Amino acid sequence: MIKMKREDFLKLLSQKLSEEISSQDHDKLIAAIEMDNEYKKLADELTGYFKNSKPSTTANLQLEKTWEKIDHATQNALADKFDYTRSSKLSLSNLYFLRIAAVFVVVLSAGMIGYQWFKDNNLAFEQITTTNQKTLKVLADGTKIWLNKKSTISFNKDFAKEKREVFLTGEAYFDVAKNKKVPFFIHAGEINIEVKGTAFNVNAYQENTAIQVSLVRGAIQITDKSNQIPEVLLKPNEKFVFQKIKSGGAPNYKVFSIASQEMLKGVKWITDTLIFRKEKLKDLVTRMESKYGLKIEIHSEQLKEKRFSGTFTTETIQQALEALKLSYPLTYTINNRLVVIKD
Repeated sequence: MIKMKREDFLKLLSQKLSEEISSQDHDKLIAAIEMDNEYKKLADELTGYFKNSKPSTTANLQLEKTWEKIDHATQNALADKFDYTRSSKLSLSNLYFLRIAAVFVVVLSAGMIGYQWFKDNNLAFEQITTTNQKTLKVLADGTKIWLNKKSTISFNKDFAKEKREVFLTGEAYFDVAKNKKVPFFIHAGEINIEVKGTAFNVNAYQENTAIQVSLVRGAIQITDKSNQIPEVLLKPNEKFVFQKIKSGGAPNYKVFSIASQEMLKGVKWITDTLIFRKEKLKDLVTRMESKYGLKIEIHSEQLKEKRFSGTFTTETIQQALEALKLSYPLTYTINNRLVVIKD
């Protein structure tokens, strides 16, 4: 058997130490070690060195220990074990190995530091941003959030397990699932909203001079982040308007009642938007009838069970049906206010 090149041997050894070696390459490495005593000694020494050089458990010291270990290995630790002056190729090969090992250790240490930092600071959040389309997000607890155009929400990844916290920029309509054990908080600009299990709309676009909260049902409690206004308990069909604080100014807000029809106008962007996710056609057409003010019949039992996903905002009924055809080759007819859908 032909002896493996030293640089190939070191490359395989570094992969083994970083636990990234394939079973086929592992067999090649073992065969090379068994065939050559020098390779066996080199593998034993380097394996022992890296196993015995454990980093500090303190996050801030891990990188320092890592760099000390690498510097010590390249300058002193292995100098009395091997004669690196015999071959320039040997010296470069070992430095190549150390570079690979150093990258692995540094990346691992940085990952541990990053994980601990995020864990300690509780920064594990998911984010959803819309541009020119609205969207619907159903959270783990069943809470539904309709997100308007050019808006962003962030919420903790372990949502509803220990806390329910949402950060909003833009506009969103919330239908919050009740959970007395885990309170629901929304942070929108300069105000905080504690939710009791309810439905309401929040308009908090950054370019607006005010933040508006309209309550449809239930109850919510509103405070400002600077604690300069008293707690406000909003009741159904009430609207809260908070004027953003100007430099050096005091916060200003007002609460007033609005008629149901005016409330519906305020959330018209939701009723005009039809968002569906893997919804059966027989259920979807009911909502389409309400949106377009017509009657829809499905002349196929199989077709009724087909599921569709999408969003309809300003589309006509014909455009909406054409969009559904992209997912399934259905046919349809439109006769005055009657739509017939079939295979």
